[in-house]
Amino acid sequence: MVRLFSAIELPGEVRDELADRLSAVRATAPELSWSPPERWHITLGFYGDREHADRRTTWFRERAAPLRGFRARLRAAGRFPGVLWIGVNVLDGEHATALREMAGALADQHVDQLAFVPHVTVARWRRGRPGNDVAARAAAALDGYRGRWWLTDEVVLYRSDPTPEGPTYTALDRVALSGAPGKQH
Repeated sequence: MVRLFSAIELPGEVRDELADRLSAVRATAPELSWSPPERWHITLGFYGDREHADRRTTWFRERAAPLRGFRARLRAAGRFPGVLWIGVNVLDGEHATALREMAGALADQHVDQLAFVPHVTVARWRRGRPGNDVAARAAAALDGYRGRWWLTDEVVLYRSDPTPEGPTYTALDRVALSGAPGKQH
């Protein structure tokens, strides 16, 4: 059995910019378990444990092939229970539609489009008041964060392997996206 998910990788300069911004916040929140930059991505679909990765790869290629890229940037922070994340902002309505279509196409089952919150997980904590309070302060410190714009150009199918140090991600397949909305394809 292999654990699979699809995601958008962050370009190197976007990842570096976020790492720089998080360095000061990390120093004030050592209680959080911070994810290393090489694990940062925007999850589109999570497929759990699968027996046949080759079937999922075929499915992924078919679903991803017609998708369009979109302009995005990282901005601000938020929290889910036990998770601190950086939000994803898109350029305009057409780009938001492209992102929603991508998330819907690559979901394992029907995804509630209103519930999909594109984000990059940057830290985790054990649920409970101390972690919640620290994460709330970290999110507040990141409220004004606005990263650079970039054009998404591919989606990736990953295998996730658990290790004592945290998961390791291996790209199994990559599919190039067509041009962004409003651009010639």
